[in-house]
Amino acid sequence: MIRPTDARAAPALRLLVADDDPEMRSWLKLALRPLAATLVDVADGVDLLDHLSIDGAFDAVITDVRMPGPDGLKVVAMARTAGLHTPILVITAFPDPSVRTLVARMPRTALLAKPFELDELRAALRDLVAGAA
Repeated sequence: MIRPTDARAAPALRLLVADDDPEMRSWLKLALRPLAATLVDVADGVDLLDHLSIDGAFDAVITDVRMPGPDGLKVVAMARTAGLHTPILVITAFPDPSVRTLVARMPRTALLAKPFELDELRAALRDLVAGAA
């Protein structure tokens, strides 16, 4: 569990958040702001791909699965095929076995099922960035 003091003590991250739901993006930005030096949010797979074009631009990415344009899983697969090593946390309200299997096969990628609590999000992100996921 990350306490507010833990968030301040940890190095600030450069985060990219992709979700087509404006309310979810707002919640994620609010939840992650204490951890982020930079926080960029996008609403679709096309913008996500554009922002991922430079490896190393972000310390971590959080993406929803179902979005307009290429979905989150397709973007992650394309990024991994292109050699992008940035940790990616995939979030979804539909964690069926095929999604779980696809994410499990991708390096430096983890899955978090919606709905989730703030502590779960921060812990999953912390573990992924630290290489524990």
